[in-house]
Amino acid sequence: MILRKVGFLLFLMLTASGAVESSETPFEIFKGFEGKWAIRSGQTTLSIEMTYESGSKGSIVTEQFGKELSVFYRDGQSLLMTHFCNAGNQPRLRLRENTRPGVFEFQMFDITNLQSADADHVEKVIYKIIDDKTIDLEVVWNNGKSEESEKYTLTRLDPEKHVGN
Repeated sequence: MILRKVGFLLFLMLTASGAVESSETPFEIFKGFEGKWAIRSGQTTLSIEMTYESGSKGSIVTEQFGKELSVFYRDGQSLLMTHFCNAGNQPRLRLRENTRPGVFEFQMFDITNLQSADADHVEKVIYKIIDDKTIDLEVVWNNGKSEESEKYTLTRLDPEKHVGN
């Protein structure tokens, strides 16, 4: 177990420096998020947790953030995310190619149930793996006139699980 942790941390350092590339697909990496995560916004730990689960015979990963749900799934070679937002709309986002190692940036490509072009909706979601127990999450909102960003830090609550398992 200790050897695995040391190996994973070395892998993260090497991928962050660009020395090696991960052989895991982004989808497999998101499967490795499975479990519960504490959510911090600035210096405040939120009363809700982030939960990741694999489902549908391993073909999806769900992310439960309070009452919001996001589903990650493959479409050919692409990794897609559908976000079921509290605003009542459902942006569909695609993982951008050629991002930095350990950074997963999803960009909206279409949306359902948007009330108007200037209604609030998620435009972009960025996950940055800091280490095997910490992920920085940024959610970029668009209201048709401007963008604003929400930033969170996720900390794994399941000590036996690690990103990359």
